[in-house]
Amino acid sequence: MKKDIKFILSFSKRRILFIIFGLINVLLSNLILQILLLFNSILFSTFFSQLFNFLFGFYFYGKSVFSVRILNRYHFLKYLCLNIILWNSNWLIINHFSSFGYSKNLIALLIIPLLALISYSLQRYIIFI
Repeated sequence: MKKDIKFILSFSKRRILFIIFGLINVLLSNLILQILLLFNSILFSTFFSQLFNFLFGFYFYGKSVFSVRILNRYHFLKYLCLNIILWNSNWLIINHFSSFGYSKNLIALLIIPLLALISYSLQRYIIFI
């Protein structure tokens, strides 16, 4: 019983920390994305915002959210693969819907929850285990 409660509290804390660091990361990387989309291609803009997201997220999610004591190269490589998947998803979705005349900036904002769900799930069950 105590083990179950400890797991639930740990899981809740993990989700809250992911949301807090995620909001900071999303705000900063999306600010970069929104500004870059005004002046650059979708590919360039999503790449550089994802690069920032990667650098910020690897450390803070690994250490603070998922409590990994030592981040090793396997964590790094798995997190890099996740970021490549997220970058390509972000780029392809924005590119696809903007081809129908929708605002690139609006699409970028609307897909944040989907990308966050994918990111959390993969980090929780594959990357930082």
